[in-house]
Amino acid sequence: MEKSKLFLIINAIYFYGYWWVSFWGASTKQYHIGPLIALIYFIFHFYIINDKKKEFQYMLLCTFCGFLLESIFFYSGFIDYKGILSEKYSIIPIWVIVLWAGYALTAYHSFKWIYGKYYLSILIGGSFGPLIYLSGDKVGCIVLKYDIFISYLILSPIWALFFLLLTYFSVKLNND
Repeated sequence: MEKSKLFLIINAIYFYGYWWVSFWGASTKQYHIGPLIALIYFIFHFYIINDKKKEFQYMLLCTFCGFLLESIFFYSGFIDYKGILSEKYSIIPIWVIVLWAGYALTAYHSFKWIYGKYYLSILIGGSFGPLIYLSGDKVGCIVLKYDIFISYLILSPIWALFFLLLTYFSVKLNND
């Protein structure tokens, strides 16, 4: 079932589902809901897939890179996150970290159509990556410290590079 279209569709739908639930949960101070739904999916996901080791490695890599990127955004004052950890201990909230782990599981399968198309990776990352943050600001789970236009201009080149690198690492892991 790993390579089936149904799996790819479920993979993408579930990611976007708990992504929005995480946003909603953070904006309504129900921080546990998104990570809980994600955990259920992670268990299901790793139960079905064949190459657990490679995918777990990619998940750790994306989670670590995402944690670093979000920490830079947070500590530079570019973004404020809603969450118990950020409000009480000044660190990135769990719901944000879990989104990065889920991104890895989705990218590893549902984004394979972009493998080797690095210019397209740059274009997609630079165009759509910032929209995640703009939507998070609109929903109220994060606060961007600059207006929408400036925030987009800051996020666009960062996400163009980041999406390219994460796509490249996924290709490398899949080809080893």
